[in-house]
Amino acid sequence: MLFDNPVFGNWYTDTVDIWRMVPVRDGNLDGMERKKINQNPVPCRVYETKKEGPVLGENAARERALEKLACDLSADIRAGDELYVIRGGNLGHANQGVRYTAGPPARYYDPVGSISTGLAHQEVGLLRDNIIRR
Repeated sequence: MLFDNPVFGNWYTDTVDIWRMVPVRDGNLDGMERKKINQNPVPCRVYETKKEGPVLGENAARERALEKLACDLSADIRAGDELYVIRGGNLGHANQGVRYTAGPPARYYDPVGSISTGLAHQEVGLLRDNIIRR
């Protein structure tokens, strides 16, 4: 697991739920349906936050943020997945979830032949582009 190294043991402060569009068949009709991929919330950490202020439009305001998420290599995250992150969720905080769209994951492994550092993980670029209701 990522960050087995005791120095980084408490680094995963957040949790994420992963939703994906999957093909479904209803009789003779094929379609797509959004389904939750993980059974339990996946420990993670959102970092490197780049948030913009709200932009006002004629009918609504929009917010946009680019952030990164780090989690264990075993988490099944793919580009285009919808991620619901609860900041502080792994610390027991019941904050409201934040919806992101996932970019392609970058996986980092421990080098072969070296001492296992316990730092193997994947990083996922996140996009939050939401309409703020008035």
